[in-house]
Amino acid sequence: MSLHVKPPSVVIALFLVLSSPAMAAAQLGPPTTGGMVVLDEMLQRLGESRRVLMVAAHPDDEDTAFLALMSRGYGVEAAYLALSRGEGGQNLIGPELGGALGLIRSRELLAARELDGASQFFTRAFDFGYTRSIDETHGLWLPDSILKDVVRVVRRFRPHVMITVFSGTQRDGHGQHQAAGIAVRAAFDVAGDPAAFPELQTEEGLAPWTPAKLYQSIRFGRSQGTLRLPTGVLDARVGRSYHQIAMASRSLHRSQDMGTIQAIGPREATLSLIADRVGGTDGADDLFGAIPLESPELAAFAAAARAAIDPTNLASLTPELVAQLEGMTGRPRQLLSNAVTISAGIVTDAVVADDELVPGQAVPVTLSVYNGGPFEVRLDAAVIEAPDGWSVSRARLPQGPLQPGTLDTIAVVVTVDPDAPPTQPYFLENPRTGAMYDWTGAPPELRGRPFQPPLLHARFDLTVLDAPVSIRREATFRARNQAVGEVRREVRVVPLVDVTLDPERVVWSADGDRERDFTVTLVYNGVGAYRGEVGLQIDGWRVPPARPFFLERTGESQRFVFTVTRPDDVRNAQVEIAATAVGDDGQRYARGIALVEYSHIRPTAWVRAARSLVHVAPMRMPSVARIGYIRGAADRVPEALQQIGLPVELLDESRLALGDLSVYDVIVVGSRAYESDSALMRHNGRLLEYTNAGGLLVVQYQQYQFVRGGYAPFPLEISRPHDRVTDENAPVRILQPEHRLFNVPNEIGADDWVGWPQERGLYFAGTWDPAYQPMLEMHDSGRPPLQGGLLVARYGAGTYVYTGLSFFRALPAGNPGGFRLFLNVLGLHPDHEQ
Repeated sequence: MSLHVKPPSVVIALFLVLSSPAMAAAQLGPPTTGGMVVLDEMLQRLGESRRVLMVAAHPDDEDTAFLALMSRGYGVEAAYLALSRGEGGQNLIGPELGGALGLIRSRELLAARELDGASQFFTRAFDFGYTRSIDETHGLWLPDSILKDVVRVVRRFRPHVMITVFSGTQRDGHGQHQAAGIAVRAAFDVAGDPAAFPELQTEEGLAPWTPAKLYQSIRFGRSQGTLRLPTGVLDARVGRSYHQIAMASRSLHRSQDMGTIQAIGPREATLSLIADRVGGTDGADDLFGAIPLESPELAAFAAAARAAIDPTNLASLTPELVAQLEGMTGRPRQLLSNAVTISAGIVTDAVVADDELVPGQAVPVTLSVYNGGPFEVRLDAAVIEAPDGWSVSRARLPQGPLQPGTLDTIAVVVTVDPDAPPTQPYFLENPRTGAMYDWTGAPPELRGRPFQPPLLHARFDLTVLDAPVSIRREATFRARNQAVGEVRREVRVVPLVDVTLDPERVVWSADGDRERDFTVTLVYNGVGAYRGEVGLQIDGWRVPPARPFFLERTGESQRFVFTVTRPDDVRNAQVEIAATAVGDDGQRYARGIALVEYSHIRPTAWVRAARSLVHVAPMRMPSVARIGYIRGAADRVPEALQQIGLPVELLDESRLALGDLSVYDVIVVGSRAYESDSALMRHNGRLLEYTNAGGLLVVQYQQYQFVRGGYAPFPLEISRPHDRVTDENAPVRILQPEHRLFNVPNEIGADDWVGWPQERGLYFAGTWDPAYQPMLEMHDSGRPPLQGGLLVARYGAGTYVYTGLSFFRALPAGNPGGFRLFLNVLGLHPDHEQ
């Protein structure tokens, strides 16, 4: 009997080989075997050796019904490869955009995979936003690099069948969709060629693999297809159809407003055969036609095992069935081993006393084994799998067998490596190169995986009916929430002193105050008193003097406000301000931990440098005393406006319904607020009354619900697909250069269109009533001019503005031109007209 630490390469390999969707789904919940549903799925998968890989560009591009049918229905090992993590999308559930949104959408994909039963992979591509151009896409997603990443996944997963969602032609529309279709076809052609990317074999151990068949999903296409698969049939184990399971899976893409009805009735997934290397009698009519099982004998055994185990009687597990473990290796052995432990009623747990660990910390871990079945069980070893440099104390295992109905616990202490870095996703360890993540330094077996394995796992080696079996479980922190009960959290490493600097981005008006405050927040994660100094660093600027800090309690937070003075001669510049805390022991801390946390996904932490990017630019403020703001989806515009000193007040339902709106010089509606704020829809009439009586109402981009609801004062329509300008550098023509919108308080010129992030705008008005005046014209290369991006109308005594310009991206990103134009929009109050 033994208890020891496995090195990290072994830990990662074990995690990737032994983990399954069903196992992963229970990781952050209370201990469970998974029950008879999981048992039957394990045995079903044991008998099916064929694999299918679907490939597309983004999270939510996949056909979840097909994946659910493959994995849950047929027991096929199915996977989805998304080229990107969807960082360029919008966010309906929170303020995160860009990289943080990519973390949410990656976790949403994993939550979806837990339901539909498939696995998940990614390439290095960072979603830079919508584009119609394959040339722009290939300029940012280097084709050879993307192809290598797809080939890597093909050689690792070894699919017999590949499914492309997109055609790789202009019919796909989105340039990233086109790139995905092109990459799939190329990977199908070269993945089996030893001359293609030979380093994948020599450096990563991935031998060439030749898929047998290539199909295209008709989910987004118009073709009738060559193969129809029934997804409306019921999975008798759960009483729902595979289509229903898939719609529940798709509804987990909550950030992308993908909530979907789980309709009953006949449904189909339709495919079209593109290439067939096996040449069955009619390969187009059978997904796996002429692709044999790797072991018909194993398939026959799995079918017999499913029939032999009585779900009402755990004692139906027979020694003869368990004896089949002898000689099995790899995935089949692990599937059968899992099936045996479920049937035997063995439940394990691994509880860590703390979830946020600092370097050098010693933390107790309690391992538990409960024999809830009818057989005598022997615990042979308990293995704590931890990273290199971590240590685990010796512990005595229970002597003798574990009798039915008994619980044994093992207490150990895990000590964190004194040099352990903060925990964050492996693909964020290095700065991105353009629109590509840099995986340099990541272990080869991690590349393409969604995330690295959790830090701590426990493995229990047992003997059941004279056969050796193993159970692996993530070691988690357990807490009691009085409202919801037991809560589990992943263990992660955090710095001893967490440092953040606010604001993270700011535009500083060269025409305003020369002084502004920056706030440094320290959070202490250690135990015992800790002292030091905290200060700012600004190249070329005088810095305020450092301040002493004293921290003594875990979780204690201290805030320090530093007043920074802008030099007289700095009127147009970009400056970085950094914050650093230095302990009396000489240790320096200049990073903080950010956390993405929502109820439907596993929380994810990442590291942020304690820095502020400051744009100094000439910028005059409009004459407004009070601004009312109705927050939209992923809307950080109110905070951006407050940072430059504007008097912004968020309007809740009470103010919208009963408040005196006339006190506001301007009311701004955030992007997609007509989707996310039901109070706005109920009280839109009061906003129009406010405008009619002489107010200024500014509505940022909305979707089709806005048009269908008739919320604008005069008719306007949004085209399908909606008009947008995806090129952030697209030329802009001012249609009414003498209008105050482009002159007061800031004169808008060519420089104000430089550096806009990701796009010019989206959901432009396609047609509009003559009461609206179009103010701007812009278009993507080769596309017709668009004038619906900024419309202004007089409504009664007031002014109404609809704009599809991406202020929701430009202002939080600190773009000076976006600020200057938006300030002019805020100054369009009728009383200010001359």
